[in-house]
Amino acid sequence: MEKLYEDIAAYIDSHREEMLGKLCELVNLEGHFEEKEHVEAARNWLQKELEAEGFECRVREVAPDRAGILIGVLGKDRPGKAILFSGHVDTVHYTGSFGRENPCRVENGMIYGPGVLDMKGGLIIALYAVKALNSIGYDAHPIKFLVDAEEESDHVGNDCDKYMTEESQGGLVAFNMECGELQNRLCTARKSQFTYYLTVDGVGGHAGNDFLRGKNAIHEAVHKIEEIIKLTDLDQGTTVTTAVIKGGGHTSGIADHCEVVFDVRVSNEEEAKRILDAIHEIAGRTYIEGTTTKLDYYRAKLAPLQETEEVLRFFNLINKIAVESGFPPFGKIHRGGATDAGNINAAGVPVVDACGIRGDFAHNKKEYGVEESLYERAKIFAGVVAKIEEM
Repeated sequence: MEKLYEDIAAYIDSHREEMLGKLCELVNLEGHFEEKEHVEAARNWLQKELEAEGFECRVREVAPDRAGILIGVLGKDRPGKAILFSGHVDTVHYTGSFGRENPCRVENGMIYGPGVLDMKGGLIIALYAVKALNSIGYDAHPIKFLVDAEEESDHVGNDCDKYMTEESQGGLVAFNMECGELQNRLCTARKSQFTYYLTVDGVGGHAGNDFLRGKNAIHEAVHKIEEIIKLTDLDQGTTVTTAVIKGGGHTSGIADHCEVVFDVRVSNEEEAKRILDAIHEIAGRTYIEGTTTKLDYYRAKLAPLQETEEVLRFFNLINKIAVESGFPPFGKIHRGGATDAGNINAAGVPVVDACGIRGDFAHNKKEYGVEESLYERAKIFAGVVAKIEEM
C-alpha cells in the first residue's frame, strides 16, 4: 500500500471515536425540512466544523420558510477545478418522533437515529475525508461543500434546485453523500419523479335503486387507471405506479367522487414528455358519460442523473483507489429514487451518488447505518481526491 493511503488510513483510524461522536451530535440535532429553526441548528453545527478546517462559508437563502444552502469552499485560490461534496441536513422525521431526547444510539456496530443514513452519516464521511486530506497537506484542488436543508421536500416551492446547479458550475467531480447501500454499491444513474393527481366526479345514488341513473366515478377512474399503468416501459426505465385511491362513501352507494394518485419515475426528458402527453390525453377521455375528470401534477425538482462516460470514468477511479487502499471494489447500481445528484450533474459535473454510510430503512424509524463504513469510505474518498489527476 502506498504511503499516501497509509497516512490517510492512520488519520482516520486515530479519529474513529471522534467521528462516531460527531455523527451522534449531528443526528441528535433533529429537524424535519419544515422545521426551519431546527434544520438551521444542524446546518450551523456543520458550518462551524467546516470553518474549523479552513473553509470559507456562506448561506444562500431559498425561501422565507425554509433553511438555505450551506456553501463552503476550502482553498479557493488553489489551481484547477473544485471537487464537490454534496448532501442535506434535513430529514423526513419531525423532531421528537423517536420519542426521546438525543435519539442517536450505537449497538453492535450499528448506528440508529433520525437521518443517520439519510444522510448525516454521509456528511461526516465527507467532513473526515477532508480532515484526512488536510492532515497530509493536500492542496491540489479547491474543495467545495454544497449542503441544502430541505431536500426531502423535493425543493417544491423554491429555487434550491437551480441554486444547486449554479453553485456546481465549474466543478471537476462530485461525491453525493446520500444513503449508501448495504450491498456496497455506488449509484451512477437516478430517475426523476412526477406525482399525478386524477380527480373524477360523477353522479351518486343508491346502488340498487339508481344503478342506471348513477355515474360511478370509481368505474370511470378504473378505466383510466388501466390505460395509464400501460405507460410503464421498463426498457426505458419508466415506471408508473398507482399509489393512492380514494372513493366512495358506503357499501350500497354509487361513488360520485374518486381521487387517484400516480407515482411516475423517468430516466430522461423524452420519457417525461411522453408520459405527460399520454396522461393528459387519457384524462381527457370519457368512458362513462356524465363523469368529469381533472388532472394535476407536480415534478420533484430533482433532475435525473445520467450515466455518462465521465460518470463511469469517475466511478472507475473510485474503484481503483478502493482496491489500492485494501478494500473490495464497489458495485454499481441505477436507482429510482431522486436526489440532488441530478441537479449537480445538470451543471456538467460527473457525479457518483450513494456515497454515504452503508445502511438500511431510510425514511423509517428503523433507519440505521453500519459504523465501519464510516471509516472505510472516508479513507477511500480521501484517497480518490488525492489521486484525482489519474482520472
